[in-house]
Amino acid sequence: MPDSLEQAVVDSTLRVFETAAFMAIWLWSEEDGELPAPDTVAVMAFHGPVNGRLTLRVSSSVLPALASNMVGDMEGGDSTTEKGLDALREVLNMICGNLLTSWYGEDVVFELDPPGIVPIEAMPPASSASTRFAVEGTLAEVDVAMADEAVSEAAGSSPPSLPEEH
Repeated sequence: MPDSLEQAVVDSTLRVFETAAFMAIWLWSEEDGELPAPDTVAVMAFHGPVNGRLTLRVSSSVLPALASNMVGDMEGGDSTTEKGLDALREVLNMICGNLLTSWYGEDVVFELDPPGIVPIEAMPPASSASTRFAVEGTLAEVDVAMADEAVSEAAGSSPPSLPEEH
């Protein structure tokens, strides 16, 4: 189990991008300099013992590579952009499931809303639980917000206590 919620976000994000999307990703640092900012946002909510939202912000310039790596054949009916957005939604879904399982354990059940794409200007600013990554020479951000508890408490050294089952 990760030592903190932030570490769970990092581990889940790195694992999904590296193993499912086959993309080079690392934690962003000042040494990476200014990278193209995210302009595409995927968001999904989760409900269970703790309710919350996970947001993934990426640059639209990574969508073609994301789609190609995850979907493969870029020929066919859907546009490259639509396939890229589909791939982004799937990456977010996988990160969310991975994150919740690694932080709360395999026995805790969450209901996941389908991921959606929202205009970047409609999103609130990133929370203090936002983590920045460098992906394909661009900046990406993963943000987790918990509604049933303060995010700062969730970012502590262990997952919040869950209600006892009777």
